[in-house]
Order: sequence, then structure tokens, then C-alpha cells
Amino acid sequence: MLTGCATPEYAVRPTPVPDESAWAVQVERTISAYQARAFEQQGSRPIQPGERVFGFDVGEIVTRLSQVTERPFLNYQAYLVTDQDPNAASLADGRIYITTGMLNYLASRASNPSELAFVLGHELAHTVAQHLVKRYRQLQQQQMMLALVSLGKAVATSGGSAQAQQAGQLAQDIASLVNDVVVSGFSQDQELEADQLGIRYCTRAGYDPRAALAQLEDFTRFDVPWPFLRTHPPTQRRVEDLRRYLLEAGLLGGPMPVAQDSVEATRRRLLDAQKLYPVGSVSWKNLQRQLDALDPSR
Repeated sequence: MLTGCATPEYAVRPTPVPDESAWAVQVERTISAYQARAFEQQGSRPIQPGERVFGFDVGEIVTRLSQVTERPFLNYQAYLVTDQDPNAASLADGRIYITTGMLNYLASRASNPSELAFVLGHELAHTVAQHLVKRYRQLQQQQMMLALVSLGKAVATSGGSAQAQQAGQLAQDIASLVNDVVVSGFSQDQELEADQLGIRYCTRAGYDPRAALAQLEDFTRFDVPWPFLRTHPPTQRRVEDLRRYLLEAGLLGGPMPVAQDSVEATRRRLLDAQKLYPVGSVSWKNLQRQLDALDPSR
């Protein structure tokens, strides 16, 4: 918890150089298998190619983003989790999970594919940068020191049974270590890195990177009110870092011209999203205002 409170300084993140060694791949598979079981228990299901969920073609966005990452060869697959909380997660092997709550939330904001692209790009960045593998290595080094101390005690007290005890303890340590990696999650530094890498992937794939700022600024209302109890940086900090990066990268210039066909596409997305809500509800009215703004005669 104390480590999570130390928010790192702003920095431009280097391009990830993935570790494709047999050890790293095995760690990714082991941790992913552990996490996947938990998602299966929540009733997750694969999102089929071409399937639209809350008006989004999630699979198509994942495909476009994955092709511009430093690990385009992974078997990326999007999964849907029925949960009202807006959330998303990625596994080290390329599986990406997104909740109905997140898609519902984005649909209420006009179903902008660039906003969903940032959410998914952020998750892809965790996979590409191998954040869980790095976390595993860090915890492994810590446990190795403790194991050496424990082994010394076992040899001193158990004589010939020390090797058997060591083998049994090693199996327990590996299982415990995998659980610790999953529970501890990502550090603040890794979350900020994922934001920056994710926005790069969005830009390369042809999405509007500025949509991420609008989405994050609105997302601050979901923040946990006690920052000292969290490992993630406050959303406002993420907004500030991302805005600085976009400015330095020259991606916050004048307004991008909107082609007429994209206006019509936006109108269709708004109408599809509006059908998800009762007529006259807050979300329905919000979407109607956005529809009205598209009509210059109003």
C-alpha cells in the first residue's frame, strides 16, 4: 500500500521490448490460466467476430489496435462480462475482458469508438509491456530471499527430510506467488505507462487520441475517494499526464475536420445508443442533445 501511494513523476515511456523467452511465456500462460478461471466463474463469454455489443464492434477495435502494437502475433480475443460496474481487464496471453457496465457507460456518451479504443488500448498496453510478468519477477526475487532463509532452517532441523520439504514448499510458493501477482495488480507507474502506450496504439490505428481526455475527465466521478487506499493513480493525475503527453506529441492541435459521412455514422451510433434507454431518461436526453447538435438547422 505504501508503494502504491508513491505516484511516479511524468516521463515519456520507451517502446516496449517484449521478453519472448520460454520462461516469460510460461509465466504468462500460468497467470492467464489462473485469472481466466475467475472470469469464467463470472460468466464471461467470447465476443464473436462482427458482433455488436451496445452498438460497438468490440472485436474489430481490438483487431485494429493489436495490429499496431509491439506484439501483433498474440491470439487476442475480447470477452464480455455481465457486470454493471464500468471496468475492463487484460490477461498476459492476449485475452481482454470488458464489462457490460463499461460498454453501457460509453454508449451513453454517444458510442464514440475512439473512447472505447482508448479503454481497450490501455488494456492491450498492459499485455504488450508484460506488466504482470515484471510484477512476477519482482515478487519472485523477494520470495527467493525468504525461501533461502526458510531452507536454511529446514536443513538445520529436519536432516534427511529437508529435500522433500523443500519440494513441497516450492510448489506452495509458486501457487502463492501467482496469487500474489494477481491480487497486487499493476503499480501506479504501470498504469500511467499503459495510458501513454494505449494512446499511441489508438493514434496508429486511426482513432482520435483526444477522445481519451474527454472520457477520462468524465470518468473521474467513478474514482475511489480515498487515494491512500488504492494502488492506481487518481484519474485526474492520469488526465494531466495524458494531456501533457498529447501536447508534447503534437496531438492536441486544432479541431479535426469532420467529414459528412462520419457525421452520419455518428448520428447512427447515437440513435442506436438512444434505443437502449427509456424515452425521457437522463441518458436518453443527453443523447438527444448530441443528436440535436449534429443538425445545423436547430
